Amino acid sequence: MKLTGLLVTSVLVATLGACSTEVPGLSLGDPDDCTGVTVVVNFGLLSEDRDTECVELENDSAIARDVLSVAGYDIEGTATYGDQVVCRVNDLPSESEPFVVEGEEPHSETCADMPPAFGYWAVWVKSDPGADWAYAEEGVGTLPVEPGQTLGLVFSTGGDTPTPTDE
Repeated sequence: MKLTGLLVTSVLVATLGACSTEVPGLSLGDPDDCTGVTVVVNFGLLSEDRDTECVELENDSAIARDVLSVAGYDIEGTATYGDQVVCRVNDLPSESEPFVVEGEEPHSETCADMPPAFGYWAVWVKSDPGADWAYAEEGVGTLPVEPGQTLGLVFSTGGDTPTPTDE
């Protein structure tokens, strides 16, 4: 019986460890009382999931890609632009399952080049909780974020791009 409990605990720890990556100086915090960087991800038509996480920083700033990784998001860039263009978040959009945007042909994302204007990941930043959302001026591979800021990703399907907290 003790061996079974140990095995279940080991599997649980291994599974939870796969959800986020360890980055020195960064750790998960409480999203309801975040003193670090709040991360908001809105998957739009790709998934009903919308998530908010908190990543605490030991230093004055961190790179967005590292913050996203610690928050549990696997970011894939493109072959042409690397992680300066977000192509997939946690394997969405899938390369094998096309997504459909009204008025467009079904699209399967290969991540070879720039995603289409009718279906792409937008990177947003809020300088503080009371500020308006603004498009990030850099890709996640170089974008610095600081405590008190909010980093957002939203899968945009063309037209007016919603912010990460929009329905």
